[in-house]
Amino acid sequence: MIKRTADKLFRWFCHPDFYPDIKGDLEEIYKDRVDQKRNLTQVRYALDVFLLFRISLLRPIFKNSMIKDTGMFRNYFKISFRNLMKHKGYTAINVIGVAVGLAAFLLINQYIRFERSYDSFHKDPESIYRLTTDQVVDGQLGTRDAMSFNPSGKIITEEIPEVNAHTLTYNIGSQTIRKGESLINEESVKMADEHFINFFGHTVISGDPKTMLEEPNSIVLTESKARFYFGEEDAVGKTLHLYSSFDEDFKVTGVVRDIPLNTHFKFDMLISISSIKDVLEREGWNAFNYYTYLRIDDGTDIAMLEEKLIPIKNKYLNEGSSLFFNLQPIQDIHLNSSMTFEIEESGSKDAINFLEIISIFILVIAWVNYVNLSTAKAIDRAKEVGLRKVIGAGKKQLRMQFLVEAFLINVIGALVALIIAQIAAPAFNSLVDTPILGDLWKDLTFLKLLGLFTVVGTIISGFYPATFLSNFKIISVLKGKFRNSKSGVGLRKGLVVLQFATSIVLIACTLIVIRQVRYMKSMDKGMNTEQVVAFGNPETMPGDDDKYEEMMGVFKDRLLKESSITSVATSSIIPGGESDEIWSTSGGVKIVGLTDRLEATTYIQVVDNQYFELLDISFIDGRNFIKDNLLDDTTAVIVNQAFLDRFNLADQNVLNEKIQFGRDPENDKYNIIGVIKDANRTSLKKSTEPTCYFYDKVQINSLVKLSPKNVAIGLKKIDEIWSEMFPTATLEYSFIDDRFDRLYKEDRRFGAVFSVFSGFALLVAILGLFGLISFIASQRTKEVGVRKVLGASEPHIVGLFYREFIILIGVAALIGVPIVFFGMNSWLDNYAYRINFPWEVIIVAMVVVIICSLITVSARVLKVASLNPANTLKYE
Repeated sequence: MIKRTADKLFRWFCHPDFYPDIKGDLEEIYKDRVDQKRNLTQVRYALDVFLLFRISLLRPIFKNSMIKDTGMFRNYFKISFRNLMKHKGYTAINVIGVAVGLAAFLLINQYIRFERSYDSFHKDPESIYRLTTDQVVDGQLGTRDAMSFNPSGKIITEEIPEVNAHTLTYNIGSQTIRKGESLINEESVKMADEHFINFFGHTVISGDPKTMLEEPNSIVLTESKARFYFGEEDAVGKTLHLYSSFDEDFKVTGVVRDIPLNTHFKFDMLISISSIKDVLEREGWNAFNYYTYLRIDDGTDIAMLEEKLIPIKNKYLNEGSSLFFNLQPIQDIHLNSSMTFEIEESGSKDAINFLEIISIFILVIAWVNYVNLSTAKAIDRAKEVGLRKVIGAGKKQLRMQFLVEAFLINVIGALVALIIAQIAAPAFNSLVDTPILGDLWKDLTFLKLLGLFTVVGTIISGFYPATFLSNFKIISVLKGKFRNSKSGVGLRKGLVVLQFATSIVLIACTLIVIRQVRYMKSMDKGMNTEQVVAFGNPETMPGDDDKYEEMMGVFKDRLLKESSITSVATSSIIPGGESDEIWSTSGGVKIVGLTDRLEATTYIQVVDNQYFELLDISFIDGRNFIKDNLLDDTTAVIVNQAFLDRFNLADQNVLNEKIQFGRDPENDKYNIIGVIKDANRTSLKKSTEPTCYFYDKVQINSLVKLSPKNVAIGLKKIDEIWSEMFPTATLEYSFIDDRFDRLYKEDRRFGAVFSVFSGFALLVAILGLFGLISFIASQRTKEVGVRKVLGASEPHIVGLFYREFIILIGVAALIGVPIVFFGMNSWLDNYAYRINFPWEVIIVAMVVVIICSLITVSARVLKVASLNPANTLKYE
């Protein structure tokens, strides 16, 4: 079998002049090996054939001996170039179409490649998994949390042999650090154990990776942060004072290379997790507030490994626990995760897939334009083809001629595409809010893709026109009968339908994305955040720290004396942040006497008595906290509607019932004094979290409601009072509306990218339509003249041309509507609060396509229709 296949291959590629002699030699060698009873004789024979695949032995590509002459290829390029220069409008439309399509495709491809490359730079990323926690309530999957218990990684590594390493991390949040006389707020700060650096394989510039996070009060900086704080000096051994969570000095024990942008675990500073050793020991298996990563042996069955996690859960929690451990590949986190408590907002796999489809459609439309125009111009090329056949040209030679033409179009288009992409790179980086494009002339991956798709484009766009044109019959062509032929019309109509369908799909999808983002931004959050500014309170106070509460009270009173400020409140969190900014408890919760303990995450927020009033959060039942009522309200709790829904108690009176957290029956019990309507503090992609609110006179963040007429004055007064009372602290405020707006940055970015490239797709499609209708109009010039002589008006003539395209747009809509409906419903299902499918956008998309095509058709046809019939009747 192997020998027979090798013989067929050899006969296919070997030059006929050499074949008999070489085949005889191969047979002799094969026979000798058989006689000697040597192993793998047929495999050796096939290897001999493979080694004979040399240029000098290959059969000619074409039977016609003229093709052997390189001068013939030069002639092909010369004739092709002349044809392109002769028909400059046709050439320009094709080159611009290919260039725009290729540039758009490659720009989107760069962004898609970046999004799909998240966490691929780590050492052996395929073996790294994150330990996650699922909550199963009444047999149904409840929340899926990215966090886990802090001892879990160590225990799993010890008890399961397939797990060979682990590391524990914690997202501690922003920290205030002193630099000279200034206090700097560092946003990207994480905590990690001593295994972290070696586990992920980060490049160490200075320090020992094995010990740099071992000791308490150790801190590791990225290269840029080390340079920011210590200049060109070696940062190792220096100290930084952290105010926010510790108010202690931390010793710099290492410097690592800056972390790439394509990772879910970004940091500028890493604090040793042993710095909170007491907290770790106290929490143990009572709270999953940490991120655990495991390195697993290659070839391990992950499903079987997850089964091994169940006994560990039963052993350290209890068999009745509703929590289950799961493993998530680290490379899936960015695009394939919809868990709560993500370290950063995840990307959207559906969005990336949609963009990929757009990029392909744009490129296909550009190639379709070339095929359409080439086949439409077949009438003009028919006589040329006939004459070439008369003087001896074969089909293969004719195909080569037209493929060379397609090659030139694609090469010129590729060069223009590179220029367009380079010019557009800064705007594209701004659009996607990520500096993923640099000098494209030096980007080998980009250039390889450009070269690859130039070749692919030549084959796809050139093959059919080359085949179509080379099949003309000489007699029909020379007699002029081909001019009335309908050959290729069906294909052209099909390609026009494809272009229209693509345009309708992209326009409709763009409008739906825009509507969903607007819906989330305008939807009632359950709170009024207009003119509410928020900021973190000072971490330390001048003088005695015991006076913190008193000084914050003075600060609040001074603010309230200003006419431009209507209300002031404090809270443990600021609305409009990510869910990981919200405190939570995961050791279980129950309403004593009403429910069993439910092992599910409950969010905790600490507020003062002005918080609900300032944000206009409505009470369904009960009362608010009372200022200075510390005796009663320190053990009081207010719950939201989502909390009651979790326990199926939505219609039940729970006032004065007791809530107990954790597994220990001796834990404190809290009296329910009020129930509020759901107020969503984070993105409306997610449903409102079950939340318990506790009372404290002063918390770490302030919320200030400004008078609508005096916003600027109010901000100025806040700054003046702050500077006077806390001269060493930095005031960094933000409007809560802006914070909510930032939560939808990914969605807006997706919508913007979708809109821009949908516009490109429509532009390329209209460009192709203009070229096609220009050619059709020129071919029907005499017909237009006859119709005018017989009394047809210009609008009537335009209508004759346009009627056909209206039908094609209708067919395109029938194809595009199901794609939009199923595709966008799938995307909308990612949102807890979503719009209903807006059928009217289909109509809008069709109207846009109809108007654009009408303008395009009318612009060209009116020019022909306005010509004097005396001239058009002589047109050939």
